[in-house]
Amino acid sequence: MKTCECQVVNGDDANFCSSCGRRLPEAVAAVTSPSPVVTVEPVAAALRRRRILVIVASFVALAMVAAVGLTIGLRNVHIDIGSNHLVSVRLPLNVCKTSVGSSSDTPADLPANVRVRLAPDYSTKLAVYSDNEGVIEVLAPTGWNCTAQIAADGSSSVQVSPPGQVSISSASLSAGSTDEVINASQTSACVGCRESLACPLFDSAANAYRSVYQHACPARRPPSEVVTNVNDHVVEFTDPPGVRGDAVPSGGEYPALGVMTYYGDRTSAGSWTETCVLPATDSTMCKAIVANFDSKYAKR
Repeated sequence: MKTCECQVVNGDDANFCSSCGRRLPEAVAAVTSPSPVVTVEPVAAALRRRRILVIVASFVALAMVAAVGLTIGLRNVHIDIGSNHLVSVRLPLNVCKTSVGSSSDTPADLPANVRVRLAPDYSTKLAVYSDNEGVIEVLAPTGWNCTAQIAADGSSSVQVSPPGQVSISSASLSAGSTDEVINASQTSACVGCRESLACPLFDSAANAYRSVYQHACPARRPPSEVVTNVNDHVVEFTDPPGVRGDAVPSGGEYPALGVMTYYGDRTSAGSWTETCVLPATDSTMCKAIVANFDSKYAKR
């Protein structure tokens, strides 16, 4: 509607006032104020920032998981290193020709192979050797010869040596001897035998020997013999070349590495010992051989 200067209201389509004839003002279209536009830019930016935070948080979480996994992995590697990367393998069992002191003893039904744990490098270089009753099992280089004895009192021994080498019957080797041998024995329930064998290396055995026989242990360790106490019941020892000590045999050109067990109670299965005599270049093989014996018989 249009209002004239004389205050007369005229229609929107009128150009002149119907009362006074004056030109009416032009109709002005109503201006519609646009609705305020809400920009989406701040919202989009906020979404992008949130997405970035989520991605960063996910990355941090994954990194932490990876770090934990790496820590566990390194811990496992450390354990493997500490155990020399031992693997479980089956080695052939060689049954030695056995001299038996009692006619009542009969050969046992022994398996064709035995599972052992050792460093992978030796899985094809070593085999298992045993008497025909399976009393003592030892590791030794493949292809060697062996003999065994089982006495009437239950004590026994196994000796393994290279082809062509004569069996060693003495506890000592001649000076300069290049004989190689893996020799193991056990005293069984013979108390006197057990104390006599162990008293040079175990104070408890020396005290027991003195208590039983009223005099000191008949044997003494040579000063150059190196002894390591594994625990109260197991010792490892090395007789250097030319030294005749507690390793049986010892005194030849090669070092003799040995291990011995001792339990003072009368219910124990005696004292067990093994000696490995190989060239110094095979010292790590000797350690593997002795470690296997230790793992089998240390708790007898």
